[in-house]
Formats: sequence, structure tokens, C-alpha cells
Amino acid sequence: MKNPKWSRDEVIITLDFYHKNFPKIPEKNSSEIKKLSDFLGKLNMKLGVNGGDDLRNSNGVYMKLMNFHHFNPNYVGEGLKRGSKLDEEIWNEYYNNKQHLHEIANTIYNLIDTDTLLPDIEINEENEETNEGTILYRVHRYRERNRKIVESKKKERLRKFGCLKCEGCGFDFKEKYGDHGDGFIECHHTKPISKMKVGEKTKLDDLCLLCSNCHRMVHKKKPWLSIDQLKNIMT
Repeated sequence: MKNPKWSRDEVIITLDFYHKNFPKIPEKNSSEIKKLSDFLGKLNMKLGVNGGDDLRNSNGVYMKLMNFHHFNPNYVGEGLKRGSKLDEEIWNEYYNNKQHLHEIANTIYNLIDTDTLLPDIEINEENEETNEGTILYRVHRYRERNRKIVESKKKERLRKFGCLKCEGCGFDFKEKYGDHGDGFIECHHTKPISKMKVGEKTKLDDLCLLCSNCHRMVHKKKPWLSIDQLKNIMT
């Protein structure tokens, strides 16, 4: 059975390893490559990807690292030319922001290594993965749907303003739909999961209330829009 394509999470982890070790990439049979291979296997198990022990073996991981050589202007040589479009996309996305790449990779490591529960969140077909990968997206969406914290956020807004208007466009479901829309609005987690420590609790200030349209627009493309960016689009 053919192994599945590399996921964004896997490429992020492997690219972070590449940047940390370049120009001295460990040998194919080194303990460092074996450790990376084992972690990618653990990551895929967490995502429910079953490819067997050979899914991301040391040889495949090493070849992926050599693919990155091809995109690297500081590498003397050509590297392996058969890198994927995803490899090139992520390379270009983080080449000038390696610190953020490391933060994302480190958060993924922590979520996997601490056996944090990875919620089984349905991913929108139009945006299967975010720029930070499936794992962080699932945790993000889980926090947005945490009933207890969402209700606390709604109560806070009602105390301050007496209504639940969208913080992006000002739409009010109750005003438009009457009693049927009373209390309805969606919640968006504004703080990237990569900026949060594993186990860190969500604060009310980390959340904002958005209508369904604004929430979809925030999540439509990567990187996600900030609320200020969303408002600027509509002005």
C-alpha cells in the first residue's frame, strides 16, 4: 500500500529540524534521523494515519531533508529536485520567519509528547489545514467550541453592552431573527495555539464573538485574519 502524502504537520516538523541542523544535516542512519522518524510515526498515530512501521522511515525522512536543500539558496549544490508543492510552499512561508516555524514545531512536539487529548474536530473541506497544521487547528477549534468558556464570554459581553453583536461587522442575531436568534453567536480564539503553553487556560480576553460570516472569513485563508484586518476589509 502506497504511503500517504506528507502532511503539513510533518513538513513543519521536518523543516524545523532542517533549519536547526543546516549545514550539518545528520547522516541517514544517525540516531537524530531515527528519533525524528519515530516522532513522525507517533504524530501520524495521533492523527489516525495508519501506514505501518515503514510510513516515515529514516530513508524517507532523509530524502525529505535533501528536498529542502533544493530550495535553499545557501546550499552549494542542487539537492533532490522531487520536493512537493507543499514542501516549497512551507519553505517560502517560513524562510524569513524561522522563529515562528520553531514555535509551531515546538508546540506540536509538546502536544504529542505530553499525550494531550487531540479532539476529533471535523475540518472544513475548503480549508483542510491551517498554516500551523492539522493538530494545532484541531486544538484551536476545540477551544472555540468549549461550551463553558464560550458561555462565560457571552455573559461578559451582555453585562458590558447588553447585546451580542459581532465584533467584526456589528451584526446582531437577536435583532435580525428575534427570539429565534437570541443568544446565538460564534466564538473565535484570537491567540494562536503556537503562542500558548501546553495546558495554558484560555482567558476571556483571548476570545471574540463573531457572526458566522465573519468567522468564516477569518478562517478562509492562511494566515488567519486578525479582527483589525477583518474590519479594515469591510471599511
